[in-house]
Formats: sequence, C-alpha cells, structure tokens
Amino acid sequence: MTTLGTAYVVVAAVCLVVGLQHFGAGWRLRDRRVHLLFAGAATAAAVDALVQRRFVLAASPDEFERLFAWSAVSICVFLILLLWFIEARTSAVRRGLLLAETALLFVTAMLDFVLPSGVVATMDVTSVRDAVLPWGETFSRPVGDASPLRLVGDLANIGFLVLLIDTAFRLVRRDRLREACVIGISTLVLSLSVLAIIPMDLGLLDLPSLHPFAFLLIVAMMAWDLVETAARSSELTLEVAAGERRWRQLIESIQLLVVGIDRDGRITLMNPFAERVSGRSSAEMIGRHYLEFVSDDERESVEASVDRGLAGDPESENERVLVAADGGQRIIRWRSVVLRDPGGVPGGLLSVGADVTDRCRSESELRRATAELEATVRELEEVKAKLEEDNVYLKEEIGSRTEHSDIIGSSDALLYVLHKIRQVADTDATVLIQGETGVGKELVAHAIHDSSNRSSGPFLAVNCAALPASLIDSELFGHERGAFTGADRRRKGRFELADGGTLFLDEVAELPLDVQPKLLRALQEKTIERVGGTWTIEVDVRLIAATNRNLEAEVDAGRFRQDLFYRLEVYPITMPPLRDRKDDIEILARHFAKAFAARHRVELTEIPPEVLRRLEGYPWPGNVRELQNVIERAVLNANDGVLRLVSPLEARNGPDPEPQRPPSRTFRTLDEVQRDHILEVLASCDGQIAGRGGAAQTLGIHPNTLRSRLKKLGISPPK
Repeated sequence: MTTLGTAYVVVAAVCLVVGLQHFGAGWRLRDRRVHLLFAGAATAAAVDALVQRRFVLAASPDEFERLFAWSAVSICVFLILLLWFIEARTSAVRRGLLLAETALLFVTAMLDFVLPSGVVATMDVTSVRDAVLPWGETFSRPVGDASPLRLVGDLANIGFLVLLIDTAFRLVRRDRLREACVIGISTLVLSLSVLAIIPMDLGLLDLPSLHPFAFLLIVAMMAWDLVETAARSSELTLEVAAGERRWRQLIESIQLLVVGIDRDGRITLMNPFAERVSGRSSAEMIGRHYLEFVSDDERESVEASVDRGLAGDPESENERVLVAADGGQRIIRWRSVVLRDPGGVPGGLLSVGADVTDRCRSESELRRATAELEATVRELEEVKAKLEEDNVYLKEEIGSRTEHSDIIGSSDALLYVLHKIRQVADTDATVLIQGETGVGKELVAHAIHDSSNRSSGPFLAVNCAALPASLIDSELFGHERGAFTGADRRRKGRFELADGGTLFLDEVAELPLDVQPKLLRALQEKTIERVGGTWTIEVDVRLIAATNRNLEAEVDAGRFRQDLFYRLEVYPITMPPLRDRKDDIEILARHFAKAFAARHRVELTEIPPEVLRRLEGYPWPGNVRELQNVIERAVLNANDGVLRLVSPLEARNGPDPEPQRPPSRTFRTLDEVQRDHILEVLASCDGQIAGRGGAAQTLGIHPNTLRSRLKKLGISPPK
C-alpha cells in the first residue's frame, strides 16, 4: 500500500472510531441528538477518505466517474450533518440559512447521481494520467473537459463557509469564545482545502484531494470540544451533588421547621425539628395533604395563602397555628419560597417556620397592659382639652377639607374653582387659567395634574416671561447639535421631557409671535420638531396655560394669534382675586402663620381679632402672594408670641385697584423688527453671511439658520 493510501486509511479509521464512540455515547447521554449528529458526520468523513483512497488508485475514466458520485454524496452528507450538529450544539445558526444550505447540498448530491460526471466533478473524464508527489510517489489524476455545472457545487461550498462565519460571529457576540474559535478554525481549514483546488484545476499543482485531512482536523476539534463540555458537565454534576448534601445537612441540623409541598398540596419534605414540634414523624407526614394539620379556624386563609404561593406569588411572612399530634397548638411564623421546574413553572413551596408561641403569649400580655394604660391616658387628655382652642381648630379644619391641600379656603368663589378642577381633571382637555398676579394659578395647574390619570407622569412648568425670545424655541421644542452657536450637543425640549404628563406654560401671553404657530401645531398634531431637526417627534402631553392678561384684547391688538387663543381656551378657569374671597383671608392667615412659625422656629400663640379685621379690610392688590409676605414679616417680628402687623395696611385701603394698562401706541410686529435688524447687520457686513466677520457670526446664529430666516422674511440673499 502506498504512503498516500495509508494516510487516507488512517484518516478513515480515526473518523470511524470517533463516530462509533459518539454513536455509543448518544444512547447513554442526555444530549442524544448532538452526539448522534456528530457520529454521523464523522462516519461520512470516514467514507469520504476511503473513496479518495480509491481515487488515487483508479486506472480508468469509467472508474473515476463512478467514484465522483460517491465522493460527492459523502462530502454533502458530512457537511449537512456537521451544520445540524453545530446548530444543536450552539443554537446560534440562523435557521433560514441552515435550511437553504441543507437544500442546496441535497440538490448537489442528487445531481451527482443523475448526471454522468456529477456536479462536484471539475470535468468530463476522458483519460487518466499519473502524477508524481514531491517524495516520488505516483497517483492517478483524471483528464478531461471542465464541467459548467461545477458552479452548483461551488455555491454549496461558499454557502457552507458563509454559514460557519456567521455562526462564529454570533457566538463571539454572545461571549462564547471557545465555541467561536472551534468554528472559526474549522472555517479556515475548509477554506484552505477548497482554495487548494484552484491551482490543482489549473494544472499548477499535482496534489491529491486534501479535504479528507481537513475533515479529520474538524472532527478532532469538535470531538475535543464535546469532551471538554462533558468534563465540565461532570464537574457541575459533582458540585450540585455536594451542594445537595450540604443542604440536607443544613435542614437536618437547623432549629427551624422546614416543610416542602408539591403542586397538589401534599407534603414532600419534613426536617427533624419539624418532627419534634409537630410530634409526628416524616414517614407519617410525607404524602399527606397539608390541610390535615391546619386548625379549622385558619383553614380558608391558609389554603388561600398556599394557592397564591403555588401560583408564583407567596406571602413574605405570616403566622399560623400548627395542630400538634397531642392536640396542642403552636404558633409558627412562616416564610415561603416558590420551587420552580427548569421551565420556570411553579412546582411547589418550601416553607421555613420559627416557633414563636412563647414570645407571642408574652407580647399578647404586654399589649393588653399597654392598651389599658393608653385608654387611661386618653381619658386624662380628653378631660384637660382646652375649650378656647376649638374655634381655631374648626377654622383650620374647614380650610383643610378640600381634596387639594395646597389650595386653602372655603369661600363660594374658591369652591366653584375646585368644582371646575374636578370636572376637567380626568380629561386631556387643554385648560386656560386666568387671573391676576399672585392668585395661585400654578397651584390650580398642579391640582388638575394631581387629580388626572397623568398624575404618575411628569409635571413641568415653564415661565414664558422669564425666557429670552431667542431661547424659547429651544426650551420648548429642544435643538439638535450644531443648530446654532453654542449648541454643542442634542437637547430635549420641555414637550419631550413632559411626555406622558402635563406641561404648564405660565404667562403664555408673553410668547413671541414666531413661536406661537409651533405651539399651535404641537397642540393640534401632537408632534414637534427640534430646532435644527428635520424629522417630527410624536409627544403625548397635556397642556395647561396661564396668563394675567386679557387674551382677547391681546388678539385684537395683534400680539396673540386668534387660532392659538381658541385652541388654548378649550376649558377656561378664572381664579378669583383675594379681594373677592374675604371669607378665606382668616383661614389663609392662620395657615401661613402656622407654617412660617414652624419654619422660622418662632413660638406663636395668638392672632388678635383686630389683626384679622385689618387683613379682611385690605383690598390685596398683590393677592395671596402679598398676604403671604405680610404674614411672614409679622411672624418674624412676633417676639412675644402675638402676631402683629408691621406695616399700616389701612393707609393703603381704598377702592379695588384697576389693572394698569400701558398707554395706547402702535407697535411693530416681531417679523418687522427682525427684518430691519437683519438688513442693518447685512449692510454692515457687506452682504457676507458665513465666515469670520459674517452676519451669522454677528447675530450669534448658524449660517443655515440665518438663510432660513432670510427666506421666511422675504429678504433676497446677497450675491
């Protein structure tokens, strides 16, 4: 026998031995499918090696053509079984690619039997010649015309390599590096054996088929991987057995009751301490239903608790009565955990209990004595209660009997506002809160949010009057990186941050005219665009707006869009001024006095009736905010515990103040002001928009933003 023939026989023998070993292991081990697939692949590799041995010894074209079909079948079977083995072993093979490659390899094998020279063959064999190996040994090589159907076999080989590469990358992403290395090396070995065919077909090299040796290396690596896994599994099994022994020793020695039950409620485990407390042996208890050992008084509650535990929701702790064998009753404090099967389905309960009978009896006697003592103390406290404090208590009680604790008062005007809050809170309607400065419009917005189904979401407040006109766009809608000078990162606006909750726009009349259309769109379409952005963002926000101005007059003056006004005034609420809530002044004064006294650690015992009369006679142009400041000043000066007013409020008494309006004059629109200013800057920059010294740098905005503004204002860009 030649050296080459001997090598092929050795390859076949090794692969066959590995295959037989794994055929035997497949019937004994749990991963039967994995071992049987690998055994089949190894056997196919052995068959291919024997066929290749016949190739190098073939002497006629007919013999070569007969061997081509068997070679193709053995190769295709090896590749198919190897792919399905890898899928069963790793679960990382794409199922669609696996099925497609299996079908392609199957078609390749069938065509090799149907066609005269097969698909895997490179040619129609016309003759046979002898080739010489580097060490002088000769072997047979076919000679003939190239077969165009070789492309089908090449596609199958390429698909196999692509599938292996994809699987290796997926294993790397799952941090399974050892399996990825095994598959990666297999891919490299197969690639080299396939690439060696090219110079052989071109007549540059005279070599026999190398893929049997590649198959041998792959079989060896896969077998090593299986052996390593089996060894690790054996170690884990030993560790689990050791852990189970330690657990058994623990429950047998612990001075706690340990009881296990299955899904049917039958006892499956009972430790020695539980035997001593119950007076029953484990042999007597195991297999019986747990309800046989529960007192009749607790039968229903215990059954409901166990049912919840078997459903996967055990009680954290409970105390139950255990009926012992001698008829005695012991109080056991139980903690339970759910026992789940490998699929995660609850399969039983493990309950650990502590005998607290003696402690509970002592605690019961202590509680009884404590209750008697507390009853005596309460009677003494009721006898010495001060009657002079009843009036103050009743007034404070009236002020706190609203469902919104921050809104203090009981006047008819305030109760009507609270009624409107209850009406609109559970809806998503837009609310417009109107009222003078200091009446508590933000408190109304908070009350609507807290009573709505959005109360678990965010509540964001924006004071439109406190923001510069150039920043309102970015504050409300956000901006993209590079949208303007200083925008070094993306920033979400208040609409996005309030998604799922409520956005409160205070002083909404101060919004610039160029921002109002964007707010209108956000209300109508529930979408926004960031400054500098090119896509829309959906938001789910409830809007509450507030103003101390007459918005209808602002609309008539051209300072507020009429369509936005109608969109905001879906549900208007007017917060009454304090001068129309005389009944609430005393309640508010007492509330503020108590709060400020606690905050500043001032002892306050009395608010004279004269002070209350003076407070009720003042018109309060600054409303609740002014009252709050007056009371705080008075508390800080109450050195003797008596509240006194610091400033003479009567000197400021008079008729109800009329809201001050600015003198009538003609205003230019914001677009007109911007247009004139931009034209002036362009003229000073000689028409330059971008670059150093350009108009965009002077205005502090991005050049693209300036070009967009020029287009909007109808200004022709300079040439």
